[in-house]
Amino acid sequence: MQESRLKHESRTIKNLVEDYRAGRIVIPEFQREYVWRKSKAPLLIDSIYQNFPISSLLLWRSDAEVHARRATPRANRSGSTSWLIDGQQRVITLSKTIDGEDGIDGGFNPDTEEFKLSNAATRKNPDWIRVADIWSDEAFRRLRRQFDGSRQAERFEARLERVRRIRDYEVPIVEMVDHDFDDAVKAFERINTLGVRLKKEDIESARVAARHQRLIADEIVPYLHQIRQQGFQRLNVMHLFRACAFIARPDGRNRTPLHELDRKEVVGAWKQTKQATGQAIALIRSELGLINMDILWSGALMVPLIAICATVKARDRKADELVGWLALAALCRRYSGASETALEQDLRACKQSDPVRALLANLRTHRSTLLAEPKDFFRFAQRPQWPADPVHRQYESRRA
Repeated sequence: MQESRLKHESRTIKNLVEDYRAGRIVIPEFQREYVWRKSKAPLLIDSIYQNFPISSLLLWRSDAEVHARRATPRANRSGSTSWLIDGQQRVITLSKTIDGEDGIDGGFNPDTEEFKLSNAATRKNPDWIRVADIWSDEAFRRLRRQFDGSRQAERFEARLERVRRIRDYEVPIVEMVDHDFDDAVKAFERINTLGVRLKKEDIESARVAARHQRLIADEIVPYLHQIRQQGFQRLNVMHLFRACAFIARPDGRNRTPLHELDRKEVVGAWKQTKQATGQAIALIRSELGLINMDILWSGALMVPLIAICATVKARDRKADELVGWLALAALCRRYSGASETALEQDLRACKQSDPVRALLANLRTHRSTLLAEPKDFFRFAQRPQWPADPVHRQYESRRA
C-alpha cells in the first residue's frame, strides 16, 4: 500500500471550471449544500480582479467508489476522480458566473471598475457590461467594435482585458493522494469545525491599523496588556475602540468608527481614553473594593463608565451613583443579549445632562425591577470559571 501524501500545484480558474463541468472535479456526498448568497459572487470576482488571494482548494484524488452529492455535473468515471473537499462554494460560484447562469449574472462597470449582480437597471444602463459577455470570445469581439472611436476606448479595453484575465488566475491546489475515504471525511470535518473566523475586533483592528499606522502596535496593544495584568482581562480592543470613538465625538448624533476619523482626533481621544480607563478602574477598586473583573462579567460594563469619566469633570461626578449603576448593570446582566444595541443606547445616555439617571432608565426597560433578587446572586455563584479566591469570598460575604 502506497503511503499517503499531499500534492501541491495550481490551476487556472478556466481549467478548474472546465474540470468541474466535465465531472473531473466532483462534490462528494459528505459535502454541505451550496449555500453562498448570490451577492457574494461580485465580491469573489472583484477579489480576483484585484489580484487578491482567494485561498487554496483541497482535493482528494481517489479511485474509490464514492457517491457524488450533486447529480450534475455527472462524475467522469473514465479515470481517477478529484473530489472537492474544501472550496465548493468558490468553484460553483465561478462556474455559475462564467455563463451568468442560475441567476448569478454579474455586471462590470469599466469606468468605476465595480462588479455587481445584474438587475433591470444595470441591463438598461450601457455603462454596465455582463461579465459573461466579457468572458465570451464572440461577445467580446462585438464589445470591442462598440468602443472603436471613443476617447475612452483604450482605457476601457484595458480594463475589460483585465476582467478576461480572471480566467487565467491561478488558484493554489492541495491534493490528498492515496488517502482513504475516512481520511477525506475527517479532513472535511476538521476544516469546517476548527476554522477560525475573524472576529469583529480583528476586522476593526485591521481597519484602524491601515488608517492610523503604529497606533495599534505602539499604543493600544501595550496598554491593553497593562490593564489585563491589573486583573481587567475582560476589557478587549472593541471596548476601548467604542469608548475612544465616543470620546472623539461625544456630541455626534451617530457613532463614527475610529478608522473613519482623522489621526489628530484619534490620538487625542486615545490619550483621554487611557486616562478615563485608569479613573474608572480606580473607582471600581475604591468604591466596590474589587481588584479584578471576576464579578464584572463583561468588559462592556466599563465602557459607559469610561465615557463618563472622560466627558464629565471629576467634581461633577458622583462616584457612588456611577458604581451603583455598574453594580446593578452587572446584576441585571445588561449586555448579555443584544450587547451592541444595549451599548449604543447606554452611550447615548452618557450624552445626557444626567447620564446616570438616563442609564438607569435604560436598565428599567431591560428589567421590571432594579431590586436585587436571589437568582441574581445564584447566577454569579454558579459560574464555574471563577476561582475560589479572596475576591469571590469577599463578594459572598457581602451577599450574606
